[in-house]
Amino acid sequence: MKKLLSAAAVAALSFTATQALAAPMSPSARPVSQHFSPQVQDAFTLLGDTDNLNLVYYVPRRGGVAVQSPSTPSPIPRFQATAFVPTFGYFAGLELANLGGSFSTTSDLGALNKLSQEAAAKGFQIAPAPAARSTTQFLLSGYAPPNGRVEVDCQFEIIVVNGRDVRVPKCFTRIDPTQPYDLDTNVMYKFNTMPTLGGSVVAQDIAFQATTLPGWTPQLRTLMATGAQWDNIMTAQIDWDIKTHNLTRQARFTVNWRSLFEQASTFAAFHLRSCVDIEVRGFFERLVTCSAENTCGIRIEYLNNNVWGPTAPNDANFINVVNAVQNRLQDELFNEVRRYTTPVNGQVSNQTNSIFTLRANYEKLILERNETIYLQYNPGPTDFQVKTNLNVTCLKDGFEMGRVNWNMEDAGCRALLGQP
Repeated sequence: MKKLLSAAAVAALSFTATQALAAPMSPSARPVSQHFSPQVQDAFTLLGDTDNLNLVYYVPRRGGVAVQSPSTPSPIPRFQATAFVPTFGYFAGLELANLGGSFSTTSDLGALNKLSQEAAAKGFQIAPAPAARSTTQFLLSGYAPPNGRVEVDCQFEIIVVNGRDVRVPKCFTRIDPTQPYDLDTNVMYKFNTMPTLGGSVVAQDIAFQATTLPGWTPQLRTLMATGAQWDNIMTAQIDWDIKTHNLTRQARFTVNWRSLFEQASTFAAFHLRSCVDIEVRGFFERLVTCSAENTCGIRIEYLNNNVWGPTAPNDANFINVVNAVQNRLQDELFNEVRRYTTPVNGQVSNQTNSIFTLRANYEKLILERNETIYLQYNPGPTDFQVKTNLNVTCLKDGFEMGRVNWNMEDAGCRALLGQP
């Protein structure tokens, strides 16, 4: 088991070091997840690579508390839980809990082992996906702290109960002193976490420190006695922004120059022989939707799965072909005339507008046969967003029991560590 985990870690490091030019592929362009079992697909978002067909990037869908020595009989969670009673301050004489530790996005080592085994069986290597940006949002008993921080400031108010003055704390967070902080529904007195790193891979640890409000230690002790989940206390979600690339695609257009010039002449006459930029753009957008070159002057076909057809793979591909056709044919059909606008006092910059007039292109008009032109285009990188959810579970002891331990009595908890 230790050997498998070490191999996965070495693979992740070695391929991260060689990703200077390679990049993840869009799932629609290279759907690598189809090669893996439903269990792996449920645990990871999988992406292919632009250059290496055998490289698979992974993004964990779930993470949890980081664990040291996960393959030993006594794993050590990177988590601590202690209770204390302050002698001064707003909550003097009341029991609070100190919590601290680290989350890991790759804490489900059982799932990572299965991914590694299935990849090796099919000749793939795996590596954590690179993320351009990331945002971590903690949810603490229903409260989402801005910037991953909570620091409560309380002031005492005097209220009269049965004729007696009673001091009641009125609390706010230091980040937002305008909104009351309810001590009955919120769980944290103080909370601080380190943000995930953008421009890095998705395999990361996230450290945190926390102090609970009074009244929560009995529930926390119950959770630590049973190894239950902490979803009503603390969860987190990481939003990864990954730059994915698309395949370079091929299209071709067949041109009947005589018919095309007839279309352009009619179009120019409708616009009084002078067309502005947006009108010329509209002319080419209408052209590329035509499927008969002898009627419209042009016919566009796209290569999909080695078969030429009239349907663009998606809207982005259609837009790229419109741009390519316009760049290729515009100078053949039109003359561009730039109109200069004389500056006036106070004008920051001079303005120029383009007007297009029909070109008498005799070289193309005398062609007796249709011309087929091939072009290649790439939609370029797109933003692909994926999430990793972080949960606390399988933790036992702590508080008076001392060190926090992993719940090795539960089969599900052992499976998270890759142990039978």
